[in-house]
Amino acid sequence: MGFNPAKSAFAFALRVKLHTSPIKWKGKIDSLRRWGLSEDEILLAFRKHPLFMSLSEKTITKKMDFLVNKMGWQPAVIARYPAVFTYSLENRIVPRCYVIKVLLLKGLIKETISLLSILSPSDESFLEEFVIKHKELEPELLNVLEGKIEFAD
Repeated sequence: MGFNPAKSAFAFALRVKLHTSPIKWKGKIDSLRRWGLSEDEILLAFRKHPLFMSLSEKTITKKMDFLVNKMGWQPAVIARYPAVFTYSLENRIVPRCYVIKVLLLKGLIKETISLLSILSPSDESFLEEFVIKHKELEPELLNVLEGKIEFAD
């Protein structure tokens, strides 16, 4: 699969493959293919962050559904950053994405913002960059982030 046995990713990949039945592995691959991802894109994602394939097919699908259908990202873009699958949908992905949606709707950030710049920073960094920085123009962002304000899709 293209892993360097001297790297830690090899150990993680081996662990995932050994603990995933062939039927479940195929189900996950098929699920990702239904989103339009090629075998190469899926294997590249696995090489980048093997632990994402330890998640259930249902979990992967829920996260893809939100990121593609609610946020508008292309599946291939998401697959380039497979670590995002390991983030909590309810506690990290959805709240941060809703903050980003508000900022986009208000024209406070550009639509070219990357998935990685939204989901990978620490909570403190995200808060500083996307909430505190814009609190004077959009004071409800903290409430959006904390889920105190429902975001209508």
